Amino acid sequence: MRHLFSATASLGLSVTLLCAPTAAQEVSSEALAIAAKVHAGALVCEGRQTIMLWPDTALPGRFVLKMNKSIYRMAPVVTASGAVRLEDDSTGVVWIQTLEKSMLMDSRRSKRLADECQSPAQKTAAQQMPASGRVDLLEANSNDR
Repeated sequence: MRHLFSATASLGLSVTLLCAPTAAQEVSSEALAIAAKVHAGALVCEGRQTIMLWPDTALPGRFVLKMNKSIYRMAPVVTASGAVRLEDDSTGVVWIQTLEKSMLMDSRRSKRLADECQSPAQKTAAQQMPASGRVDLLEANSNDR
């Protein structure tokens, strides 16, 4: 991410500096592979809420997410499950994407910000998945273990 830094010179002039991304902000090859799987564009969520998600042109592998008036800078995170996970370290906001839906969470407040978000491809995948193939883990019989 590029950062803006303001400085005031001795003549009282205000100067804004644009600094290039640091090595710590660069994305690993694993994270770039995750970024390639992200469904970008306008995603429609429950309650007719829309989230805009697009690649950050300044930082390959990173994304910009806009919900209402809030803008988040998202970076891919490697997961054990294989689900796509994007995080904004400064706010604690997390974007989780599966085959058929996505969700935005505030990890610091343990609160869902948006749920049942779908790109056109996710909507198609959800429609093609047979109802009998979906396993509801909360409804599974605990005696079947």
